[in-house]
This record gives sequence, structure tokens and C-alpha cells, in this order.
Amino acid sequence: MLFGGILIGRYFLYIYRSTEIYALPQEQMNRLKICDGCDRVSLAGTMARRCKECGCFIAAKSRLLNQECPLGKWDEVQN
Repeated sequence: MLFGGILIGRYFLYIYRSTEIYALPQEQMNRLKICDGCDRVSLAGTMARRCKECGCFIAAKSRLLNQECPLGKWDEVQN
């Protein structure tokens, strides 16, 4: 049981340190600009902006490589 916990801990540490899951900074900025112009965003222009379609916090979602807009306004980043 302890060994399994150590493996899970190492896996989460790998994910935390990995840059492979993050979009490039320029792509993040492009996504945020698109969202700021969308009528389905609450609190646009703030760090607390949230998508009314999926309920996600946009600042966090824009950073992740494999995410996409539920309305198709920004595409999934491909590296």
C-alpha cells in the first residue's frame, strides 16, 4: 500500500513539474483575448473570468495544452 502511494506521489510530481501540459505563453494570451471578446464570459478582463458555457475559470483553462473552447472559438494547441 505504501509503495502504491509513493508511485502516485511521483506521478503527480511529474505532472506538476512537466511543461508538456502547458500551452505556450503566446497561445495563452491569444486564448484570453478571444475569451475577453466573447459574450458568454462573466467578469471579462479579470482573473476571475468564467465561461458560462462550460463553467471553467478561463485563466486556468487557457494555460492547459489539451483544452479547447466549448464554442470552438480557439482550437486545441498542437505541438
